[in-house]
Amino acid sequence: MAATSTIPMVHTEFTTADVDMAHDYLRSAYADHAPRLSGDRDHFRFRATSTREDRFGVEFVAHSMELRTVVEPLGDLLIPHVLNGGLVMAGLNDDVRAGAGEELLVSPDSRLALRWEGSELGVLRLDTAAVIRVASELTDGRVRFPLSRPVSATRARYWRSVVRHVTRDFLSDQAALASPLIRAQIFRLLATTLLETFPIAMEQAPSRGTVRPAALRRAIAFIDAHADTDIGVAEVAAAARVGPRALQSAFQRHLGLTPTTYLRQVRLDRAHLDLQMADPTKGDTVAAIANTWGFAHHGRFANAYRKRYGRSPRDTLLS
Repeated sequence: MAATSTIPMVHTEFTTADVDMAHDYLRSAYADHAPRLSGDRDHFRFRATSTREDRFGVEFVAHSMELRTVVEPLGDLLIPHVLNGGLVMAGLNDDVRAGAGEELLVSPDSRLALRWEGSELGVLRLDTAAVIRVASELTDGRVRFPLSRPVSATRARYWRSVVRHVTRDFLSDQAALASPLIRAQIFRLLATTLLETFPIAMEQAPSRGTVRPAALRRAIAFIDAHADTDIGVAEVAAAARVGPRALQSAFQRHLGLTPTTYLRQVRLDRAHLDLQMADPTKGDTVAAIANTWGFAHHGRFANAYRKRYGRSPRDTLLS
C-alpha cells in the first residue's frame, strides 16, 4: 500500500552570481554534469526556487549564460516549460527543442545532451515510481517515458492549465498544503494529465480473467479500511490480488461505478460523519473537514454533499 505522505511541502530559494556555486546547486538538484559555458561571466546571474514533497514539486530556474553539457540519468520525471530563451535535449534517437511557451518531457533513465540558451524555466517534477503506480491503473504492462513533446497542442494547453492551477491555487493555499489527501490528489491529477499529454509507451499485458466475488469484497474492504490514506486503483488491486484493469471491470459490472468513484463516496460519507460530530463553537469548520478528506475544491464538495444528503454541509455542521 502507498502510505499517505506526511512529508510537508518544502520551499527553498537559491541565488548566486558565482558560476561554480550555481552548477553545484544544479548537480545536487538535478544530475551530475560538466558544463561548457559561453557568455558574460562577469554579469552572470542564477536563481532557483523549489516547492516540493516526495512525489511532486514545482520549480523555477534562471541561468543567464548559454550552456552545453551531457547530463546523467535524472531519475525523476521532469517537465520543463520554457519561459524565456530555449532548451534543446537529445538522446540516442531523439532531438527535441522547446522554445518560449513550450514544454517537453525529459526521460528519467537516459543520458542526455543538453543545450541551454539563456533560459528561464518552470519545471514540474514527478517521482517516476509514483507515476508508474498511477499508470498501472491504466495498463498491467510496462511503462516507459521517452524524451518527447506533447501529443497535440490541445493536450499541451490542458497540461499548462493544470500546472497553473497547482502553482496559483494549490501552492498559495496553506490549508490545502497541509492536507496529505489533497496533496495526494494533486499528485494524481498531475500524473494522469502527464500520461494523457505526452506519448508514454505503455505495453499491455494479457488480461488476468474474471474477478471472483471474493476479490471484489477484498477490494471494498480495503477501501473502507484505508479511505483516510493515499490509495488508488493500483493499491486496491494489489490488496484484492487482481490486476487493475480486471478490478475496474469488476466494479463497473457489479456496482456500476469505478473504484475511484467508490473511494470518493466513502470519503464523502466520512466527511458527513465528521460534520455530524463537529462542534462549530470549538472552531470546527466545513473547509477543515473537507480538506481532511481530500476535497480541495470546497464548492464541488458542497455540491456533491448536497446531492448525496439533500442539505448543505454547513447545515449539517450547525444542526
